[in-house]
Amino acid sequence: MVKDAITDKEAPLKKRRKTTSNASSTITKVPAVDIYQTVIDYEEAEASSRDPEKDKELFRKACDDIRTMMDEITELKTKRSEDSKGEIIGRRIKASLLFVVLKKLNRLEKFRTKTSRDTMNRVKQQVDSYHLQLQNLLYEIEHLKKEVTKCLQFKSKDEEIELVTVEEFYKEAPTTLSRPEVTQTNPHQLKLARLEWELEQRKQLSALCSKLQTAKETVGKEIQTKKERLDNLTPRLKSILEVTKPLQEYLGLPLDKIRKQHQVAYLLPKPLYVLYVQADAYREACDTLMLVSVSGDEEEARLLKNTKNEEKVVEESDSDQEDNSERDKRHHRKLSRSDRLEERKKRLLLRHPLTVHITIKLKGKYFNLLSIYRDLIAPNKLLSGLFVHDLGLDSPNVANNYQLQHLGLNCFSSYISELGVPYIWVQRVAGLDFMGARTAEIMDGKSDSVEPKTSVSQASVESVMRAVRQRLKARIALCKQVQALENGSVVLPHNQRSCFPGKSSSSLSGWQLLTWDEYQAYPHTQPFVREEAVGRGDIFYSMVTSCFAPMDEHAIFHSVDGTKQTGPT
Repeated sequence: MVKDAITDKEAPLKKRRKTTSNASSTITKVPAVDIYQTVIDYEEAEASSRDPEKDKELFRKACDDIRTMMDEITELKTKRSEDSKGEIIGRRIKASLLFVVLKKLNRLEKFRTKTSRDTMNRVKQQVDSYHLQLQNLLYEIEHLKKEVTKCLQFKSKDEEIELVTVEEFYKEAPTTLSRPEVTQTNPHQLKLARLEWELEQRKQLSALCSKLQTAKETVGKEIQTKKERLDNLTPRLKSILEVTKPLQEYLGLPLDKIRKQHQVAYLLPKPLYVLYVQADAYREACDTLMLVSVSGDEEEARLLKNTKNEEKVVEESDSDQEDNSERDKRHHRKLSRSDRLEERKKRLLLRHPLTVHITIKLKGKYFNLLSIYRDLIAPNKLLSGLFVHDLGLDSPNVANNYQLQHLGLNCFSSYISELGVPYIWVQRVAGLDFMGARTAEIMDGKSDSVEPKTSVSQASVESVMRAVRQRLKARIALCKQVQALENGSVVLPHNQRSCFPGKSSSSLSGWQLLTWDEYQAYPHTQPFVREEAVGRGDIFYSMVTSCFAPMDEHAIFHSVDGTKQTGPT
């Protein structure tokens, strides 16, 4: 039976009786004991000492015995005999004792469960403590790594100083400072020696700077003194000029006008200023019939020049203080992308408010020309093709096309009517040589913007002015010939009269100007186009005549300067 498995230790504790001795009349008292706590301690100790697997088997056996007894009690109740009643009572007692055993085992299991939970909680707390310690150690490791990285990345102030090279240091520094016997084997001592040499040089430069600053202040005081004298002299000079105006007009010396022109010329952009100076010098030295002047809005030009100077100063200051500029940009109002694009387009296509005018005059008197002949001496016809392959159809500066494409604009030829014709000879008389500058950039590896050069302008002004004057004379002579042909008053030289028929009669029925496209449309002009005898830069006329004698199918008129004027008869 299950109850036999319970040892004597499992029996409930019994209280000791009080004993009295009649002889000695002494009473012995048992000390008070907390039975409940004692039982709990005992069961806890028993739960830890017993084998859970054996208790598990004991629990199953007790349950099986209870089922068996219940079945037997049920069977005995069905018999309904007197003997069965006693057996039922006995089995009930045994079943009750088995329930006591189950309670005992249940208490032991509860103790084991509580002990396991306490152990688990204690272990979990220990694991949490270890995990927290691990996290603290990892955090400390990361902190140490960051500190090590900061130490490795730390840059001392001496690293920002641009020291001279080691070779130059040993060459220029005195031996008492360079100490080659020590510094050549010790990099630290070499660094200290170079820093000391840098400090010595800076002290010398500081002393020199102070000396130069003193000299600058002295020169500044002298300049201020002379400026004050000049300021006092200005009113006197103005009064003298006012008095000499009648003499200037009598002698033909417009000094005031020339001085004003020179003042306005200072507002010109650099290329136009070079053109004005060189052209005026050529006029004064070689060609008195040529006039050079500057016209335009003087106030707008002055405002434009001041704006560019301010932008240049701002760009220089921004390059020195990049951090401040980045911080200030956040406070400026941001323009939209379209507004910035329009602003860049406007600045790219902006024309300068001032213009340099060069007027070339010819000696003698010239007759009035009809409008059809005036086209021969129009600026777009007179200046086009002044030199070979210089028709002004494209900009000599290749960068202009890329600038226009970057802003989504058309090619440069679309803006010739607004900006002007970019003849190459015009760029050269203004001191600009894009081809030479591009070659220099390739040789030097630089990409700076082209700056006007006086030498380029001096080498081109005289040849250009002579070519313009020669072209003008040739065109006027051609106009005279064409007008004489139209009036029927052509005078032939004596040595060429035999080449023309003696009896012929013809009259001019029509005379009009043709474009290049119209000229190419005629079938009998195709040989000239294929042979490239004519080109887009030539001037074309159509002349219709009524002839009473055989003559050629079409006529070709050659101008004095070599330009062909071709037209069908």
